[in-house]
Amino acid sequence: MADDRSRIDALRQGDGSLDRAAIREILPYGDDFLFVDRVARLTSEEIEASFLIPAQSSYLRAHFVDLPVMPGVLIGEGLAQAGSLIVRYGLPAGEEKHVLGLEIERARFPSPAQPAETLTYRVRLVTSSRRVARLEGDVRVGDRRVCQAQLVVAIVDGRAFRKRLEELRREG
Repeated sequence: MADDRSRIDALRQGDGSLDRAAIREILPYGDDFLFVDRVARLTSEEIEASFLIPAQSSYLRAHFVDLPVMPGVLIGEGLAQAGSLIVRYGLPAGEEKHVLGLEIERARFPSPAQPAETLTYRVRLVTSSRRVARLEGDVRVGDRRVCQAQLVVAIVDGRAFRKRLEELRREG
């Protein structure tokens, strides 16, 4: 099986970017929970990606009904999804792995993001081991910072994780 770097590189456009269709091939999310539309730049240590906040979406209609703003937790999720692309880019046989949120060490949301604005995620891989990666990220709308966070993600074997979930269901 090819490593994820080769698989991801094969999905790149001529300018090195990744479009939403390519991102869907890499990340295990459906359209309703994919908060990355485009990757402008991806290396083994950094990523710059973006997401256009849809003007009409169920989560915006339901979050502050009279004042639609993008939920901070979803901005953080988009940041984590962008970061997981860096982690996957460095994994051998990454299709067999899942990158799961483990810890939000710090997160700040100094300014709101609104419908029809584009979030730009800039994430840096701080450290990585076989099982854990630490990420630092910044999210902006133009020059305005909307989020700054430090995250820790776990890298788990997909089959073993599914087996453990089944065990927990049976126990619970």
